[in-house]
Amino acid sequence: MPSSGSDSLTRSPGGAREYTISSRRFRLRKIPVTVTPGMHGAVRPVVFPCRGVDPSKEGSVSFGVHGFVRAVDRRAFIDGDVLDVEYDRVFYPSWQFLGFAKEVSEPGDYILRTLGRDEVVVVRGEDGEVRALHNSCTHRGTRLCRASLGNTAHLRCSYHGWTFANDGRLVGVPALRSAYPPDFDRTEHGLPTARVVCRRGFLFATWDPNAPDLEDYLGDIAWYLDALLDCGAGEWEVCGPPQRVRTKGNWKIPTDNFAGDGYHMRTTHQIALDQGIYGDTLANGTRGRAGTDLVAVNIATPGGHSMRAGYVVESGSSLEDRDPAAPQFPGYPPERWAELAAAQTPEQVRFTSHCEVAHGVLFPNTVFLSVAHDRAVGEDTDPLTRYLVVRAHVPISARETECLYWTLVPTAMDEEWQRRSYRFQARTQSAGGILFEMDDFENFARIDAALARSAPGRGRPVDLTLGAGLGTEARDFPGPAQAEAATLSEHNQRAFYRRWSTLVGELP
Repeated sequence: MPSSGSDSLTRSPGGAREYTISSRRFRLRKIPVTVTPGMHGAVRPVVFPCRGVDPSKEGSVSFGVHGFVRAVDRRAFIDGDVLDVEYDRVFYPSWQFLGFAKEVSEPGDYILRTLGRDEVVVVRGEDGEVRALHNSCTHRGTRLCRASLGNTAHLRCSYHGWTFANDGRLVGVPALRSAYPPDFDRTEHGLPTARVVCRRGFLFATWDPNAPDLEDYLGDIAWYLDALLDCGAGEWEVCGPPQRVRTKGNWKIPTDNFAGDGYHMRTTHQIALDQGIYGDTLANGTRGRAGTDLVAVNIATPGGHSMRAGYVVESGSSLEDRDPAAPQFPGYPPERWAELAAAQTPEQVRFTSHCEVAHGVLFPNTVFLSVAHDRAVGEDTDPLTRYLVVRAHVPISARETECLYWTLVPTAMDEEWQRRSYRFQARTQSAGGILFEMDDFENFARIDAALARSAPGRGRPVDLTLGAGLGTEARDFPGPAQAEAATLSEHNQRAFYRRWSTLVGELP
């Protein structure tokens, strides 16, 4: 294990996992990231410094792969050529979140989603299997489905009438017998179908037939995600179809915000904090109770996944001082705490107890937030209530992103609590929220505008040094990954861009 003060990440003893990175060679062009030399003697994906960065300085996050990311070139956030590379090297080999199985609960139910650069029809077939079908006719390429959701047994092309079953088979071709040669084979013209896996109701998909199994892809982060879900003491219900909003800015900007950015709270959301719009929640970084502190722990993995968990503890105390015999689950009814603890393993309770906020990234573009607030904006009597939101950040272009929001509520809670949880999310952290989003989206748009209008080479690269080398190991922290204790740190963002840079490699 690394010594105190290290910002490196390893898997705990007995749970070692090997990560194999394949690399391809391309003609060099501009380089989007700054990476210092690795220590393992093998090929490094990117080794050229950005303007204004000292390449002799090692970054602070070592993941057992080669090199350290300390900064990202501005071009990575505005250049359409970079996005084209990302589609092929980041999105194609990755498992991406499409939605929830409950959105397509009956045979024929479908939803339209995006998988990398492609639009797909996520549909439950008559056989009960969920598939992700390429939304393009195999005759001339016409877009087959235009509605965002619905129910259908077939997909019929509006151009020439080719018809596909909801399992992707081509089942109808006008004038097949009279106008097509005898050797025309309908089985060769079915819709391309991605690999789909349902995990705890979450639907993930990938186009890559050689991608690792989903569990291997998620790696250590799966344990922490499961702990958040198990804290709800049962199944989770999705509150309707996702909310949607488009924002100016590259898809990576809101994504790395969720990776672990507690640094922006006091500046970006200062007015809401100062005016008490949050109530006591998050005031001065804590629930505002006298004698309490918010202690954050950062968890990052070699796969680019991450989570930042914030714990409310008595002032001057540490996470180790929490009483394991008296766990607390902020945002859930105190009278249910014993029940919630019983639904988890003791190791999970050590992770979820006293946790007021947890947010993170499932690489590349899925994020989540579980947080407790104490009012639904203007309703002073509302008790501290938790909500869970899952988001997908889908690139529309290099400079525009569509954000999809799903709110989840645990079925173990009563309907009044569920409604309050959804109301908290809708009014604070949603497409129509009046607190977080209007502040964050304004900053994302300002980032985009400033980066896009700058002359080539003007300005320093995007900096990722916050907290580098200053965090301490979270001793005896539960779960399979090593965690860093640091309330303000870009530990998780460095992990995200480290994985991103490994996949992007050298731009052609």
